[in-house]
Amino acid sequence: MRLVAFCEAPSDFLLASVLVDRVLRAHASWISDVLDVAPEGIRTWIGDGEGRDFFDIHRVSEYALQRLPRVPQGHFNGLPGAPGALMARTAFRIVRSLNNAANVDKIDGVVLVWDMDGQAADRKRGLDQARAEAQKLVPFQIILGRPDRMREAWVLAGFDPQTPDERDRLDDERQQLGFHPCTEAHRLTATGTAKRSPKRVLAVLTGGDRGREAQCWTHTALATLRERGAGSGLADFLDEVAQR
Repeated sequence: MRLVAFCEAPSDFLLASVLVDRVLRAHASWISDVLDVAPEGIRTWIGDGEGRDFFDIHRVSEYALQRLPRVPQGHFNGLPGAPGALMARTAFRIVRSLNNAANVDKIDGVVLVWDMDGQAADRKRGLDQARAEAQKLVPFQIILGRPDRMREAWVLAGFDPQTPDERDRLDDERQQLGFHPCTEAHRLTATGTAKRSPKRVLAVLTGGDRGREAQCWTHTALATLRERGAGSGLADFLDEVAQR
């Protein structure tokens, strides 16, 4: 499979791409075997041509000016686009242009991951508008990742304390917050360093260690991630990968 990702940062791409691989591995043992020795035999990520393994959502307009005859505008099925609809429409048309390029293998799927940042209802509607429109025109599958409020909520869903110190930190956070920040990460709705910021809680629990962070999505069982991620959009993402 040839896949294209649209993300906000390298950390988002790393998280999403590993989760995609994990879902593929769970599908069949032979897929897991091939991914171990020759991952390109199963899937290849097509980069933006500027050194990234993904397309940067913040630069979608720039990509469009380089690759499209005109930047897409207009309504969606007669309705104004909700937040993110135009961005996603543009992203999907960029991939469509890649598919139409001569001597280029076709794209099989697009993974778009965009933090909801406190606008979950509006941003989800916008992405749904763009996907509904695109799926009438393109042959590739579209998978939406919508972390609510942000990617750190997905990472927290995979955190299990491994040392007495981590258990103490988790107990302190549970006491301060009044709920479990890993099983109910969707309740972390603040930004910055506020008490209910998922970024702050994750930094506290992992000690700011990126390697420890990565263990949350590489080691924790997919079933656990689905269960804990029901409210943050993680379960939906895993299900979309499996189904599409």
